[in-house]
Amino acid sequence: MNARKLLFTANSAMVITLVLFCAAAYLAWFEGQAFPLRVVAVMHMLQIVLAALFKLSYVLRLIAQNQLGEVLR
Repeated sequence: MNARKLLFTANSAMVITLVLFCAAAYLAWFEGQAFPLRVVAVMHMLQIVLAALFKLSYVLRLIAQNQLGEVLR
């Protein structure tokens, strides 16, 4: 995969997982009383999965930056 394309994909994945994480956290913590317990439990599990996907996206971003010779941040 092209390094530029990988960088764009990783950055996009980071934004998407962050937005989804925030939505799941909001639903689980602030709107939890409006949902059945199973839905709240799924939202809490999604937070763990989305955090892991965010971290994976960040690692892919670092790989792309390294391939492009950019400063790793």
